[in-house]
Amino acid sequence: MADDLTSILVIVLIVMAIALAFSIGANDETLSALVVAGVLKFKLALFIGGVAIGAGMIFFSGGFVAKTVGSDILGEGITYTTIMLLTVLISSILWLVVGSFAGIPLSSTHSLVGSVVGVLIVYAIFQGGVNPDTALNWTKLGNVVLSWFLSPLFGLIITFLLFKLIAKLYLSRLKGLNQIELSEKHFKWLLLVGVIFAEIWVGANSGEALGILYGLLDNGSLNLTQYFTYSIICGIFACVGIYFAARYVIRNLASHMVDSRPSEGLIIQMSSAIILMVATILGLPISHSHVIVFCIIGMSMAQKKEVDYKALRKMGIYWVLTFPVAALLAGILYLGFFSFGFS
Repeated sequence: MADDLTSILVIVLIVMAIALAFSIGANDETLSALVVAGVLKFKLALFIGGVAIGAGMIFFSGGFVAKTVGSDILGEGITYTTIMLLTVLISSILWLVVGSFAGIPLSSTHSLVGSVVGVLIVYAIFQGGVNPDTALNWTKLGNVVLSWFLSPLFGLIITFLLFKLIAKLYLSRLKGLNQIELSEKHFKWLLLVGVIFAEIWVGANSGEALGILYGLLDNGSLNLTQYFTYSIICGIFACVGIYFAARYVIRNLASHMVDSRPSEGLIIQMSSAIILMVATILGLPISHSHVIVFCIIGMSMAQKKEVDYKALRKMGIYWVLTFPVAALLAGILYLGFFSFGFS
């Protein structure tokens, strides 16, 4: 009976991981700048973006962020149980739903890692024979949390410096409206390359879905062939998510970006892509949306435009709250499961 329940839970977790991959694509806004620039027809842009995010998710599924979330963040000798993984997913989703109703773009990455911490702490306290001090890899966790603060900051700095450099060496030398318009037409095609590059790293750094699958691989519920098969399916569903669902997010955001120039979009996308690439290679799951927000702030500061600090403070409060609230919520949920004999 227990084995049957475990098998059912494994199937549920696989389905939920695939659904998460779809939602990652469905909520991605990276193509907005490309749509505004009008480089490609809308459906073709969606297809190319979908292929890029799916490719990034598939090609980097062998380790990196997936391994960090699914294994490395745990203490030595600790592996996820299926109930742990289920609790992590439920907790993450609940907090993200709250954020959606509040109109705040929360980080699914922060929510997921916070939920992992909450579950592991409760597990160590009540399981017996597990030292809470060693239930988590605190060094790895510390690096992950530190990257959440540094990645937006570096996004702001890189965007600011990159714009200043390009403006000084190229943009400021353009004379007349005709030269400016011709230059922006060239930037449109560079923007296409930049967006594809960014989408690849968005997929590569998305540790939510693949982290769950890697956890199942680590505890022996999946073998390596099954893991890579489901990783490919996740990549395909991320692509499908962009093509069929992200169009609404992209169109909505693009409607607010009508005054943005392709050169500005290129700088923002390249800055965020560089941050995501470095974080992925280091195995650090970060928030793409947080990085993008600070890249936009960096652009505004470089152009001496006004920054809405009031809205930024509101978002900052929710961003800081995400980790502890997700941890507390996950801990309470897992304690409930544990009380009924599920661990």
